[in-house]
Amino acid sequence: MKVASDVPERGHRQLRKGRHSIPGAYYSVTMSTIRRKPLLADAKIANVIFETLDWLETNGRCSWFCLIVMPDHIHTVNQLGDNQTLSRLVKSLKNYTAKQINARLGRSGSLWQAAYHEHGVRKEESLNSIIRYCYENPVRSGLAKAAKDYPYWWCKFKME
Repeated sequence: MKVASDVPERGHRQLRKGRHSIPGAYYSVTMSTIRRKPLLADAKIANVIFETLDWLETNGRCSWFCLIVMPDHIHTVNQLGDNQTLSRLVKSLKNYTAKQINARLGRSGSLWQAAYHEHGVRKEESLNSIIRYCYENPVRSGLAKAAKDYPYWWCKFKME
């Protein structure tokens, strides 16, 4: 018989337990807007996210390979820079983009959910399938008939 102390804690704090970052490793990260509000479905807003990742890459914080900006979440596939942790990278991305996007939308308050989903990529073929999954997300969501037609994506690799 299980007692309350045997039942694992639930929620996003539990997700962070055991999470560690490896500089140079590849990660797939999904971040959602607060209450999944569709705040990102605009070229100017998507550009904030693209430009922020460009800045992070230029400053050695990461190398990014794929980014899809959906109306209420983003998918990134990136490689951590030296002396970088995934949590610091995500915190920088969330903090800066929230300020910029809130200013452009004339709003205040939280933009991103506190939690995020990450997956450490272990094999090259896994990296390819994760990039393909991100790329095809707008089609699965009914936002485009073909992935290449969706306007808010970027990938370093030729797709199709």
